[in-house]
Amino acid sequence: MGLLERLAGTFDELTGDRRAGIEAEVAEARALAEAGDPAAAEAALDELTRRSPDAAPPFRALGELMVGRGAFEAAIAPLGRAVDLDGGNAAAWCALGEALAHLGRAEPARDALRRTLALAIEPELRGRAHAALGQVMAEGGRLAQAARELRKAIDIAGARGGDDRLLARDYGRVLARLGAADASEWLTRAARAEGAAPELFAEAAAGARDDIRAEALLREGLAGAPGDVALRAALVRFFLRTGRVHDALPLAESTCAEAPEDARAWAALRQASGRAGHWARALEAAARETALGAPPALDARIALALGARDRAALVELARAPVEGSDPRIAAALAAFAEGRTAEDDLLRLGRLAPDEEARRFVARAGAPPAPPAGQLAGLLAWAHDFANGTPVLAGSAPAAGRATEAFDRPLLIAVMGEFNVGKSSFVNALCGEEVAPTGVTPTTATINVLRYGDRPEARVIHHDGTARTIAAADVAAFLTGLRDADAAEVRAVEIFLPVETLRRVEIVDTPGLNSIRPEHERVARDFLRDADAIVWVFAAGQAAKATEREALGLARAAGKRVVGVLNKIDRADAKEVKVLVRHVETTLGDLVEPVVPFSSTRALAARRAGKSDPGLETLTAVLDRRFLADARTLKRATAVAALTRFVEVARATAAPPPSIDHAAARAALAGLAVRAGSALDAERIALPARIEEGYRLAALEVREFVQPRSWLFGEHRATPADEEFLTELLEDAVTRATDRTRAALIGSLATEGDDPSAPSIAPARAAAAQAIETALDRFEAYAHGLVEGGAVPDFFRHQLPRLRLEIAAIRDVLVRRAPAPEEPLFAGLRRDLDAAVRAARADLDAAAGDAQMRALIHDERIVRPLDALAAAVADLAA
Repeated sequence: MGLLERLAGTFDELTGDRRAGIEAEVAEARALAEAGDPAAAEAALDELTRRSPDAAPPFRALGELMVGRGAFEAAIAPLGRAVDLDGGNAAAWCALGEALAHLGRAEPARDALRRTLALAIEPELRGRAHAALGQVMAEGGRLAQAARELRKAIDIAGARGGDDRLLARDYGRVLARLGAADASEWLTRAARAEGAAPELFAEAAAGARDDIRAEALLREGLAGAPGDVALRAALVRFFLRTGRVHDALPLAESTCAEAPEDARAWAALRQASGRAGHWARALEAAARETALGAPPALDARIALALGARDRAALVELARAPVEGSDPRIAAALAAFAEGRTAEDDLLRLGRLAPDEEARRFVARAGAPPAPPAGQLAGLLAWAHDFANGTPVLAGSAPAAGRATEAFDRPLLIAVMGEFNVGKSSFVNALCGEEVAPTGVTPTTATINVLRYGDRPEARVIHHDGTARTIAAADVAAFLTGLRDADAAEVRAVEIFLPVETLRRVEIVDTPGLNSIRPEHERVARDFLRDADAIVWVFAAGQAAKATEREALGLARAAGKRVVGVLNKIDRADAKEVKVLVRHVETTLGDLVEPVVPFSSTRALAARRAGKSDPGLETLTAVLDRRFLADARTLKRATAVAALTRFVEVARATAAPPPSIDHAAARAALAGLAVRAGSALDAERIALPARIEEGYRLAALEVREFVQPRSWLFGEHRATPADEEFLTELLEDAVTRATDRTRAALIGSLATEGDDPSAPSIAPARAAAAQAIETALDRFEAYAHGLVEGGAVPDFFRHQLPRLRLEIAAIRDVLVRRAPAPEEPLFAGLRRDLDAAVRAARADLDAAAGDAQMRALIHDERIVRPLDALAAAVADLAA
């Protein structure tokens, strides 16, 4: 560029010709945009910014055009350049703030808009800035500030006679979020404006002061837009909220018929059908919503499927859960679909179940199949599986397992009696071999079960269920060598022998009931109950004692057949034997029948010699007639008795879960809320008065340490130490006042006779106490900051110098700067306490629901199966 051109440019700038030219080109570009050619306008302005990079108007105009077509991100650069070049242009700052607000950049948007308000004089610009600032505040959750800014924008627009429809809408929405009573009026005003969206009537109705007003607004909106789906759906929801299901359902159905491709219509039908209890129809509507790309929340869909008791729908939901769902709910649903639900899974699903039948449907998941009525073997196996699959009944599983195993084995005969009556010798004589160990001392005696086996061996079974195998030849040495502590751990010893007699019967050789360890006596009594029949061995000369009568009474109570054997008759003559038999029969009556005289020593010796023994032949005939001929009947009776005992023990063991007195807990919570609210209202009055009183007392101290002015136009004087002293006085006054408020509010959470640790509302007490502590700590910090940062410095620097040194004057000055607790303390604390009560109420409702669900789970998984088993057993026993 030559010298003349540079001089000409400088001259143009000095004279304003260049600026005028730029403004003219900017005006031409704006005209192009208004004429419908925004692309040409932007191109012209873009070229102009390249030619005049130091001129703000083209950048501002370019940014505003971009904002106009919604290109907010692109507009930031030119608008930023505009304010860099001309920082005093309020319009550029406003456009930049609006663009940043649309992009959600709250902090820079607020800065730009506040700069606008500092610079702007024109009402239009100020109104735009207030409106945009209100939107930024609302999006950031600062609703009170948002309401103030939007109200300023409305007032400016009203003064200018401008269109405030959108402002009324935004203001009404903010008021609705604040819960303000006049929110509906502003939204109604916006809805009635020309060209307003019909759904604004739905928003206005949501905040209406009463149901009559709400319905009128919805119908007013529909009168102008009868086909608007949003309004029709809102009216459906209104009907449901007010209990008019009969009105909601046909409206929802007609809306779906008229707008079948609108997911909102199907949502309304889903809600109406669900409220009417038409769960299958509601589930179909949810499927249509999903197909239209607007799937309802997983919780809602699960609730509908549970209401319809549609397992297939639940399985389908488990395969494709809705994105963003609670993973715990999704996991519970998956477990339900796969049939592996734990109680926690059922509780989560039960919270979603919409009615009693749906909750029972959930509780039934994982319940055992019905017991196989009429099949004794099947019932035994069912009881064993049921006990194994029910944690609370795990202790009954071993007994059920033994009963199941015993049913398919030979007849089980328990040989019982007191110690030293010859039970083991009797067993050996009966089997014809030395199969039962003899000579074992009472302290180490064990229960021995003789069973048929292809080869001799033995198995030691401990009380903890563990077992180990030993050679049969080593059994006697094993038993005689047992130490007391080792014997106490042994439940029984199973001895397997290839003895033909044991193919027909299995024999339990028990220690004497009067000379064994308690744990062995318990097991012996279990065998008394579990055996199919009992042989009671008496010793000649000491038979039919009171202890034997008591034990035989237990056998009779268990329904067992008992054959008596009077052993060791080889020690008496024939007359004495007859007398002894008659004595036993007379003393014991029908507790044992018959009583067979027998000599184990002679019988075993005869069998070893290959000879017959009359006593053994008589005994064998009795056992055949009394036991073996009715073996199947006896085993059925034993199995039925075992099942009956299982039902009794299971019912006693599986107690129902504890219930919750929901009504009492809700009443206690309501009382807590009332007491806390009353205390809060009282402290609203008392705390400011106490703070003011503390400030008044501080005035007396001030009067003492201030040095009065010594001449007419002088000033009162105080030292820095005096300033610190007054700060301490005022802070102490606030602390003392708030301490009394703290005591009053915390004290209101419990009354005399009301246990503060009661579990029903303990969480509510804790949450309320925490809210009180937090609010008071925050207020004290605020008050101390006010004292140190404002009240005391202002008093000494501005008020004291020319203040009259009178108590009343000092007091008035101090009290005017006292912290007012209403807004910084009580307003927020009221909200926090209300929130704590609402949360506690929700927790109580959830706990009551869970308790009901646990009761249903207990009923479906334990009570009903046991009832069914008891009925099946009764049918068998009939």
